[in-house]
Amino acid sequence: MAITPGADSGLGLDHDPDRPAGRCRRVAASASVTRRLAGAVSLFRGNPVWVRYFLGRWISVTGSTVAPIALAFAVLDLGGGPTGLGLVLVSGPVTHIVVSPFAGVVADRFARHLVLACCQVVNGTVQAVTALLVLTGAATVPVLAGLGLVTGAATSAIRPAGQGLLPQLVERDRLPDANALTQISNNLAGIGGPALAGVLVAGIGPGWVLAWDAASFFLSAALLFTLPVGRVKRGLQTGMLAELREGWAVFLSLRWVGVLALLSATSSALWAAGITVLGPAYANDHLGGPAAWGVLNSALAAGFAVGSITALLVRPRRAGLICCLAMLPEAALLGCLAAQLPLPAIAVTAAVCGVGGTFELVTYTSTLQARLPEEQMSRVLATIALVTSLLVPVALVSAGPLAAAAGATTVLAAAAVTALLAAALAFSIRDVRNLGKDDGSEGGVNEV
Repeated sequence: MAITPGADSGLGLDHDPDRPAGRCRRVAASASVTRRLAGAVSLFRGNPVWVRYFLGRWISVTGSTVAPIALAFAVLDLGGGPTGLGLVLVSGPVTHIVVSPFAGVVADRFARHLVLACCQVVNGTVQAVTALLVLTGAATVPVLAGLGLVTGAATSAIRPAGQGLLPQLVERDRLPDANALTQISNNLAGIGGPALAGVLVAGIGPGWVLAWDAASFFLSAALLFTLPVGRVKRGLQTGMLAELREGWAVFLSLRWVGVLALLSATSSALWAAGITVLGPAYANDHLGGPAAWGVLNSALAAGFAVGSITALLVRPRRAGLICCLAMLPEAALLGCLAAQLPLPAIAVTAAVCGVGGTFELVTYTSTLQARLPEEQMSRVLATIALVTSLLVPVALVSAGPLAAAAGATTVLAAAAVTALLAAALAFSIRDVRNLGKDDGSEGGVNEV
């Protein structure tokens, strides 16, 4: 009898060499996923300091997810209209750009958990004043915009202080787990928060929702103040300007950091123009109105959740490749809008975009935290935040006039092409292309 490939010879031997290998790969993959999940759970069980930090940040997020909707309706109730709302919303980013570099110096100079806690106190105080003004009917658009300036200044230190603090709380190889768990919790709050905010604003008014945001800041600060963490050991301190120059020097000396910061700036600007500004109007004109826009945002939120879970289970080595590949789903989403594809196709693309964006964010953040010098980390992170946000105001202001002159679909198509070109250009830089390529790894099947 002839023995065909894969048939049993009757001697207990399998003549298909791929089947055992396939089973081994599946077993290895399952074991690797189990290790990742066990490692994530162990952070909650074995690192109470990180748990306190995690809870402090998450409590704040629960307020921050509902506050924007409450603030928007508070401004509209004042008769501010879109122009007044734009004035209030742009005030924070303006001071954020100005203050960010100095905030990084402060976060490197002092204990980062105290810097973070103080920022939460400032934000809580501002939001408490905002809530009181709204509840008493004393709020005005100029006053709310002025309070936004203070919030923007305080918020500018949160990212460099928080991301710089995390390597002091967990081991280097656990940073991806910690960042992924943070994104999972943030995304869960982001899925339910806006819907809950709409119900609460309609039921009890925006003032009380803003009051909860203020309370969440204070609760967060109470947890962060008590973290048993000291300052990072540093050399001789110099003046603030000298330390600012030192941070810029580190930023410029690491080519991959600068290139990926510029790539992130491009991505943020294209998203601001194509999705934030043109997206709602596009939904009205081509997809049937606000309900369709809600579907797209829900798909995007679902993608964010899946991406954060994926980042917990998959540990990529080649961070530069991941950062460049993440531009492809964004380009696809912009291209789908430009091509006026049906809503289901755009929604699926939005979900994929959310997966890629969150996965890239965890990978990028963990790589920065693992590779940047600890004593200058907050300054470099603040510089990256500054570079990343520089083009956003330009995109927000120019998207409308460009769409009016050339057509929204033309602008969206140009944005999609720009995303592809930016990814290709970034990947052409050797330092980006090789980032993580030569790192040692455990060789698991869940590594890229």
